[in-house]
Amino acid sequence: MTLETLSAAPLTTLDRKACPDCACRTRCLLGRQDEAVRAAWEPHVRERRFRKGEVLQRQGHVPATTQVLKVGTVLLQRRAADGVDRPVGMAGCGQAMGTSALLQRPADLSCVAVAPGRVCEIDVARLQRNGLLGNDFFRELAIDQWKGQALLADWARILHIRGSAGQLAGALLLIADLQRSSLVRLPSHSVLAALLFTTRETVARGVALLTREGGLVRHDRWHGEIVRNRLTELARGQQPGHGAGQAAAGPTAAAAATASTAPARQAGLAGSFSSACTSAASACAPLP
Repeated sequence: MTLETLSAAPLTTLDRKACPDCACRTRCLLGRQDEAVRAAWEPHVRERRFRKGEVLQRQGHVPATTQVLKVGTVLLQRRAADGVDRPVGMAGCGQAMGTSALLQRPADLSCVAVAPGRVCEIDVARLQRNGLLGNDFFRELAIDQWKGQALLADWARILHIRGSAGQLAGALLLIADLQRSSLVRLPSHSVLAALLFTTRETVARGVALLTREGGLVRHDRWHGEIVRNRLTELARGQQPGHGAGQAAAGPTAAAAATASTAPARQAGLAGSFSSACTSAASACAPLP
């Protein structure tokens, strides 16, 4: 994915919500600060839009700003010795980016926008000049880093689920958590394939299977409703075909299946009994 230039479209009053009114507040490094600290930070916070495909943080570079994802989803990438960026997970609302700049260190991950969204950013130099980096802030920063490690561990765990359908179910559950809704914007098949180390065709078949199994209700190409209980069953390794659809049919479907096969079984039993009687009669007949 390549870096795209940012659209300079201005934000209206309705676009920007102050920290106390922001739905992302409890997940946000800035929003969790007490009221006095937030008031001191607010003049330095700039909210802006970003485009799909924009690189919000690049591994190996020291960021100029600290950013918090307000709306949208980002792909987390890690570059190895071969120089190739590979996906290692996704992150959503409240994800802090560019925090390595506070310690004058290069970023250890790249963050690429999966869809258009918005981010709140602060110039690091301003923070340092205005003495806003106190102990409380670094405590919240440490909490963010701890949560980030747990998130990466969750994405790594998915690859150990048996079967591509189970892995896809686990990924959709994590995406629902990131977007804080059961109605989610679905990433492209290519993004999901890269995350799960598989092909787009396998993802397409998996999405169709999860839809048939009652784990995903498609609204349109990009949106679907997560049925958490069913996806959880599949992510735990339950085989497709033993889920909600068959459970809903219950005894009625089983009785219908039994009734439809009963005549054939009876005919088979009758034929076997007739053959057995013929064989017995032949065995008991007197020798010529």
